[in-house]
Amino acid sequence: MSVKFYFDAPVNRAIAVGLRLRGVEVLTAQEDGQAEALDEEILSRSTELNRPVVTTDRDFLVLAKMMLENAELFRGVIFLSPKITVGYAVEELETYAKAGELEDFTNRVIYL
Repeated sequence: MSVKFYFDAPVNRAIAVGLRLRGVEVLTAQEDGQAEALDEEILSRSTELNRPVVTTDRDFLVLAKMMLENAELFRGVIFLSPKITVGYAVEELETYAKAGELEDFTNRVIYL
């Protein structure tokens, strides 16, 4: 089964397009009506949808740490470095989506 991603609003749209062209399911916060949502709401929504959140926002790193300390479930945070290229992000995320399972991401932070 393929892992589906939930993209935070600031993530480059070209990454979502590239992933979709490769058969990876992506839902963006904008498409979900959450473009203006707080980070906590985005992380909660991604957990509700059983999708790791993909973000460029460092605040999610703090949120994930707090949730881990409080033993709260979240479906994972994939943090994209500001220097990451679109091509590299698409390749890496495609690999994670097609080779991974949702449990591989749960309560984890992955840095790309």
